[in-house]
Amino acid sequence: MKKLLALSLVLSLVVLLSACGRQKEMQMLWWDDGTEGQVMQELLDRYEAETGVVIELVVLPFNDYETRLRTMINGGEAPALARVTEGHLNNFKEFILSLEDVYDQSNFTNHFYNEAGESISLPLDITANGLFINLTLLNEHGINYPTLGDVWTWDEFVAEFSKLKGADGVAAPGVFDHQAHRFMPLMYQHGITLWDTPYTSSNLTSPEAVAALTMLQEFYADGFIEAFPLAQSSNAATLFRTGNYGFHMSGNWNVTGHAGEVDFEWTVVPMPYVENRATILGGKSMAAFADSGMEQEALDFIAWLAAPAQHDYFTQEAFYLTPRFGAEVDYGEFADEYAVFLDEIAATDERFVQDWLTQVMIPGMYPIINDLVEDAAEGGDVLALLQALETRLKGIME
Repeated sequence: MKKLLALSLVLSLVVLLSACGRQKEMQMLWWDDGTEGQVMQELLDRYEAETGVVIELVVLPFNDYETRLRTMINGGEAPALARVTEGHLNNFKEFILSLEDVYDQSNFTNHFYNEAGESISLPLDITANGLFINLTLLNEHGINYPTLGDVWTWDEFVAEFSKLKGADGVAAPGVFDHQAHRFMPLMYQHGITLWDTPYTSSNLTSPEAVAALTMLQEFYADGFIEAFPLAQSSNAATLFRTGNYGFHMSGNWNVTGHAGEVDFEWTVVPMPYVENRATILGGKSMAAFADSGMEQEALDFIAWLAAPAQHDYFTQEAFYLTPRFGAEVDYGEFADEYAVFLDEIAATDERFVQDWLTQVMIPGMYPIINDLVEDAAEGGDVLALLQALETRLKGIME
């Protein structure tokens, strides 16, 4: 009996010691736009070395991301951490932990808040829509384009790039990302906000809105913009990297992606305008989720990630626009391209910035505006589509 008792004590001690020595492990959901996943993995390795806490980076395709996150939450298997957009923050805010007192929020911009007015995200970067051009193709065909400090109108833009239609080796003058919010700067460039009074009075059926969507519809109808990415939800960046398109309407996250994947010269130039210069600001954040079983560990990591050494390393190495005030980020060989994006942001009226933040708070807004552009590209009546959009968005917020 004594031997059995001694053996039991030994086994219990082994189990206890094993448990004490076992590293804590949690999951961080992620998607990649470029090389930023590699940078985050470097930070996770550093965090493990410093704390012994293991964080598994679970990389998913962006098109599947929200569905997978919702499935995990509904199934009681919420991730401890996740990279999120404003849309994700809005759609899942009741499941996301408050970050009040977790880090110094006054050091950052582009916060997102829950119903209680508490910040629920650590901003990782700021994004801006912008225009990439294929310099090699444009120079071959004698197409003029502006540089920083010199801005063109949409009429001038269309006149120049129309020279590529039907040219040898050119699939289409250009390509837009599938995501329809690449179209939304056209609304602001026509001089209107989407909302006068949020969710009750809009400009979505105004003459300016009709003109903006009609312009885009005509681009697709006459082959000025390649329709394939819109119809197939494919990656427009991949098409641009073939070298068969003159421009790519996308955002600053593709700077590093294009640099590593193309064999032609390219750069970023100012977007055209109608009445106003304007871009759409966005960004990604880090959020911690309730009911993961590792809530405090997730908050501890976010506090660590918010420190200048880690946060500035991420934005610099991933070549992202930083949301941290006072950060000194060296964009190296991409300094010229990032200067254009920063200029676009500086030229965007604050009323457009705030209007877009109002827009992204509408649950499920992104697929709704995707539907709008897809229907317009297929030849739908523009005013009727905008009327339906207004009704749908107001109905959600009621």
